[in-house]
Amino acid sequence: MPAVERKHIDLTPLKKAGVPIFFIVGGPGSGKGTQCERIVAKYGLSHLSSGDLLRDEVKSGSPRGAQLTKIMEAGELVPLEVVLDLIKEAMLKEVAKGSKGFLIGVYP
Repeated sequence: MPAVERKHIDLTPLKKAGVPIFFIVGGPGSGKGTQCERIVAKYGLSHLSSGDLLRDEVKSGSPRGAQLTKIMEAGELVPLEVVLDLIKEAMLKEVAKGSKGFLIGVYP
């Protein structure tokens, strides 16, 4: 499996924001997305999906996206550390926009 380059991510702004983080866990078709939409509409939290973040990174054409494409085309699992990096980066972007908190949809 090709190694995916990782970078240091400064989480200070996220920690200072002190916003809540909720993980929504369930299998495919279990309604995670539907429930997240309802919670976002009611409470104004930011919804992040690990699958969406991976697809967006691949579509971006970045070097990391190219590495992810190779991993997924080989039928391998993307390393957890890389998925967490994508989530952290997205959270930092949302906090900069004033996010009230996060719903993170994941499939174990």
